Amino acid sequence: MRAGKYSRPKLLLVAFNVVLIVGICSVLMPVVRSQVDRPKRILVLFWDNKDFPGNMRFDESFQAKLKSAYRENVEYYPEYFEFTRFPGESHAIAFRDYLHEKYAGRPIDVVVATADAPLNFLLKYRGDLFPNSPIIFVASDPVNSEKLVAGPGATGIKHNNTHRETMDLALKLHPYTHQLFVISGTPERDHRFENVARQELSGFENKIEITYLTDLPLDELITRLKSLPPNSLILFLWQQALSEQGQVLESYEVLSRIAPHASAPIYGLGTVPLGFGMVGGYLQGPEMNGARVAELAVRILNGTRAQDIPVEAAQKAPMFDWRQLRRWGISEDNLPPGSVVLFKQFTFWELYKWRVIGVITLITLQSFFIGLLLIERRRRQRARDALNKLNAELEQRIAARTDALESKSRELETFAYSVAHDLKAPLRGIDGYTRLLREEQADRMTDEGRGFVKIIHDSIREMDQLIEDLLGYSRLERRELKTARVELQPFVKAVVAQTERETAGRGINVLVKVNGGSVLADVNGLTQAFKNYLDNAIKFTRDVAQPHIEVGSEETPNSCVLWVRDNGVGFDMKYSNRIFEIFQRLNRSEEYPGTGIGLAIVRKAMERMGGRAWGESEPGKGATFYLEIPKYDSTNGQDKHVT
Repeated sequence: MRAGKYSRPKLLLVAFNVVLIVGICSVLMPVVRSQVDRPKRILVLFWDNKDFPGNMRFDESFQAKLKSAYRENVEYYPEYFEFTRFPGESHAIAFRDYLHEKYAGRPIDVVVATADAPLNFLLKYRGDLFPNSPIIFVASDPVNSEKLVAGPGATGIKHNNTHRETMDLALKLHPYTHQLFVISGTPERDHRFENVARQELSGFENKIEITYLTDLPLDELITRLKSLPPNSLILFLWQQALSEQGQVLESYEVLSRIAPHASAPIYGLGTVPLGFGMVGGYLQGPEMNGARVAELAVRILNGTRAQDIPVEAAQKAPMFDWRQLRRWGISEDNLPPGSVVLFKQFTFWELYKWRVIGVITLITLQSFFIGLLLIERRRRQRARDALNKLNAELEQRIAARTDALESKSRELETFAYSVAHDLKAPLRGIDGYTRLLREEQADRMTDEGRGFVKIIHDSIREMDQLIEDLLGYSRLERRELKTARVELQPFVKAVVAQTERETAGRGINVLVKVNGGSVLADVNGLTQAFKNYLDNAIKFTRDVAQPHIEVGSEETPNSCVLWVRDNGVGFDMKYSNRIFEIFQRLNRSEEYPGTGIGLAIVRKAMERMGGRAWGESEPGKGATFYLEIPKYDSTNGQDKHVT
């Protein structure tokens, strides 16, 4: 029989090879599939511990950007390189062994070094730990970044010197600056930063005097900064320091200790110390670097080789602390365009602008109509006074015109009380609904909602009191004046006794020095005026540790002067006439409640009795208010009724 194309041994060999290949593929396919399907792994080496503010900001911005830009599954491994607290080669070796054991079976797709210390560690041990993993670094030392770029599989962000831009900005904000103090610490890293600063600031030496304060203990540095010459600035470069107990202090901790004592504004280059006493500057920081490093990591995970991505300068931005701007009197209008102002405290107006506008509009409209009534009443009073001065020949015409005016006055008074009733009716309705909200819906409202209901309730009470005071003011002018003899001593004691419950409850000492004296006065008007003075004294001594009120009297040839003196907040004498005008206040209603009508009622009541009212004070030293009342004697002793 003729032999075939292949001999039997050859066929057996081919079959064996096929079986072998199939077996190898069956073994390797799950491994290959697992490598393809496994999640990407990113290892981030942080400087210092996880509570360091810079690490927290980098981590937050890095993860936020990574989640938004990369939709695939990623395993994120943060490790903290605490060589600041544990220096020495032994710790580095221990950390290397720890990483080697932990990630031996977990290939890392991207390694991130967030600062110089972990970057130096990678330069030394990369071959042992991650020889094939691409590296993204954040370097403030240009030598480190050049070493990594020279090797394969690395890219990153290098430090961006902003000394000149920050100083140009600082000198623009402080044009009269004569001297700059540059402060830095003792570690080698601080010395490198100082050397860079000397190079960058060399061009400013012909404009200002530059002094470098280096290697000073914190106590000595604080002493120096307390008494800097006028028109000085401080540039903060400090990275680390040792406390008196040998504890490592980070830059923000150092700044928080020296800033309260500094006699000049402090500028800097990084965002980490911002918020601890630094005005600001052209800053770069971990929050910016974190987002940018995440973008670079996404490019590498998507297939771009690290060495094909150019190393770029760190991002910078003009950033400022609003509290320090206020401290040093720097206007936001002078800041460069695009400036970021942090820690801003919004005013009540900025938070509740439209609500306040709505309430003010409502109150303004109500006050406008009430004001129209008051203006008309005042005009009518002037007309009446003018008619009384006409000569007797016009008496008939005056009587006719007076009748017409009286008729109009009655109509206006009726209208005034009608308007007051119409104003109070909706207020009562609103008050009822707010009471229902507090009593029946309290558990369904938030704290903010309950606060708004309280604001509405308080506003209703204030508006109701305002209407009552306005009606009281209007009644004062039309009320019949009944003058009679009034003995001051029993009168004063009786009115003071009415306030005894409130004064005793607050521990207010009321001293009465009225020994006698008789006056001719309208008892109701005099009581209203004197009681108003006492109420004001009680109100404006609210915040005094030991409140004291004194009541006394003095006699002149034709009058008696009754006075009330307190040790409250007082007022500026340039407003002494203004406070007796209607609706005039010197304090906000949030601080001292009131309608601004009380003293206007006092002046009006005293004028009708032929007396006068005035006040004397000094801010912060209390006030004295006076009532001058005509004396009672045999010539004017007859009781009088005046309308």
